[in-house]
Amino acid sequence: MQKVSIKNLKQGMTTYNRLCAADGRILLGSQISLTERYIERMQKMGVFCLTITNSIIERIGLVYEETLPEEKKSEVTRLLKDSFDEAKKGKLIDVYCISALAKMIEETIRKNQIIRMDNITTSEDYVYTHCVNVAVLAAVIASDMDYNAMKMHELVMGALLHDIGRILEDENANELEHPQKGFDYARKIRGYSVVSGHIILEHHEKFDGTGYPRGLRANQIHEYARITAIADAYDTMVSGQQKKELLLPHQAYEGIMAMSGTYLDRELANIFMAKAPLYPIGTFVVLDSGHIGVVTEARPKLQSRPTIMILTDSTGELTNEWSEINLTQELTTFITRIMSEQEVIELTQNYESKR
Repeated sequence: MQKVSIKNLKQGMTTYNRLCAADGRILLGSQISLTERYIERMQKMGVFCLTITNSIIERIGLVYEETLPEEKKSEVTRLLKDSFDEAKKGKLIDVYCISALAKMIEETIRKNQIIRMDNITTSEDYVYTHCVNVAVLAAVIASDMDYNAMKMHELVMGALLHDIGRILEDENANELEHPQKGFDYARKIRGYSVVSGHIILEHHEKFDGTGYPRGLRANQIHEYARITAIADAYDTMVSGQQKKELLLPHQAYEGIMAMSGTYLDRELANIFMAKAPLYPIGTFVVLDSGHIGVVTEARPKLQSRPTIMILTDSTGELTNEWSEINLTQELTTFITRIMSEQEVIELTQNYESKR
C-alpha cells in the first residue's frame, strides 16, 4: 500500500483501502481500478490522497496497522458525526455517547500505541476524522504519563470535542472564535467535565503566550490542552490541511520539534517525539551507500535506525534478490533521504515491467 496525493493519481492505479464518508457510506471501494472519472470525482469531493496497491510492498508482505483499526475508526467517526449533527441542530450532545466513544479509543490504545494515521477523507468530513485522530494521538501521549483511568477519560472526552466550535460557526465566523463557541456549548452538556471543556477552550493557546483566545502561556494552559495541541498540530500537518499540502511523517516530526518550547510544551513534545515515527513501515528510503530500500520495522525511541529491505544495488538498479538490514546493527549505514511519491511510483513501474 502506498499513500498517493490526488495530483499524482493515474488511471489504472488500484485502490487499497475503501474511502468512506463519515456517516459510513462507501464512496470508493477497495481493489478498484482508477479511471479519470473516479479521480475527477475525488478531486471534487476534496480528497487529498488515496491509498493504492504497490507490488513491491505486496512482494515483501508488509501488513499495515493504524493506531485505530479501520473498522473501529469508521464506527467512532460515524457516531461522532451523528453527535455533531445534533449540535448543528441546536440540540445538546448525549454525554454518554461521547463517553462510550472515548472508552473505545482508550481500550484500543492500551493494546496498540503505534502512531499511524492514514487520513483518507473528504474535505466535508475532515472535522470528524480530525477530532477522532486527535483524541487517539492525545491518548498515545498520555499513555506514557502515568495517567489513571479517570484522567485518561477526561483527556479523550475533551479531545473528541476539541473542534466542535467549528461546526457551530456560520460561514462568516471569525476563525479565532471557535474555541470559545465550543466551550460555551460544552458547558451546557449535562455530565460533561469542565476539565474536558478546557481542552476545547485552550487547544489553540501557545506555550509562549501568543495563542488564542486568551493568550495564556506555559502552565497557565491546562495540561490536557497542551497535550491536545501537539496531537492537533501533528494531525493537521500529515492530513494535508496545512497549506493544502501533505507532509510526510518525518516532516511533521520536524515541525513538532520546531514548535517545541515556543508554541508547544517541550516536555510533552519530547514524549510524543519518542513515539512518533520518522520512517513508518512502508517508507521508501535512499541510503548513503546508494541502495534503495523499504522500511519493514520501525522502533520507538530509535526512529532513525529502522530495519530496511534492500531492493537495489548501489547504483539504484533493482535486483532480483532482496535482503534485509537492521540499522541498529549496521552503525555505519544511514538514511540520506525519503523517496518522493513520484519516485516510488516510477520505481514500482520499473519493477513491474521487469517481472
